[in-house]
Amino acid sequence: MNRILYEKSGSDNNVLMIVIGGLHGNELSGVKAIQSVFNTLEESNIKVHGKIVGIAGNLQAISEKKRFLNYDLNRCWTQDFIDEILAKPESLCEKEDIELRELYHLISDLLSENYRQTYIVDLHATSADNGNFIVHAGMPAYDSVIKSLKLPIVMNLDDYIQGTLLRYFKAPTVTAFAFEGGQIGAEKTKEVHTYGIWQLMSESGLIDEQHDMSMILHYQELLGSMKKNQPNILRVLHRHEVKPHDFFHMKPGFDSFQFVEKGELLAEDKSGEIKAPIEGRIFMPLYQNAGDDGFFIVEEV
Repeated sequence: MNRILYEKSGSDNNVLMIVIGGLHGNELSGVKAIQSVFNTLEESNIKVHGKIVGIAGNLQAISEKKRFLNYDLNRCWTQDFIDEILAKPESLCEKEDIELRELYHLISDLLSENYRQTYIVDLHATSADNGNFIVHAGMPAYDSVIKSLKLPIVMNLDDYIQGTLLRYFKAPTVTAFAFEGGQIGAEKTKEVHTYGIWQLMSESGLIDEQHDMSMILHYQELLGSMKKNQPNILRVLHRHEVKPHDFFHMKPGFDSFQFVEKGELLAEDKSGEIKAPIEGRIFMPLYQNAGDDGFFIVEEV
């Protein structure tokens, strides 16, 4: 698999959209969605008003269908760490070091091109069911493109998780956000990502509306089949960190945005029971072996 899955440019410089799939190698719905969208763009010869680029994230982890091999490629985007990796002799590089270097240079080169507005869309999936939401480090109430996805928006997760790609590349002319399409491995997750990309291209002005109405309608149908009464904008109140060899085990049956009471039993580890320290909505409960975020508790704004 090539790092650049596909790119398409038009004659103007209105919009640059960078879509990334597989930053976590076991979350393949984003890669498949990018391939599906670009196949249709080519087959239908759809004109773009700017440029769209589809990128595969962690190529080596994708090939092994693992979240990561040496370290999490979405927890390492700090300037100090990047400077360290760029200065590191190639003979000493770990597998994610190589991935980080290539992604850093590729995205930086794209951002140096002269476009009026840039979107970085980082496609992800979660280990729990009903994991459809947006993570945005800015002010989502003022961004019509993000709001057009009509999914819950978590606005301060980057205060609790350090080193995310979206936080690193955030800038006045760069809107960077994570688009969580659903559960890992589910066909519906690939569909949400696929038709969500069409929605983003249309709302941003990257493509003309008349080319994609069937895609937009399909996305609206998908949203209609999801869980009702989803919250709108949320903020994080608590993060439970999982350390290596904690033997963390989430209790079954929790979905993202489900209400939990203070003191409710949520998980167990080698030290015993883990109960909710506050009331709120549980968010991203961990139901996989890899990762250091056990769960979050959020509240609606």
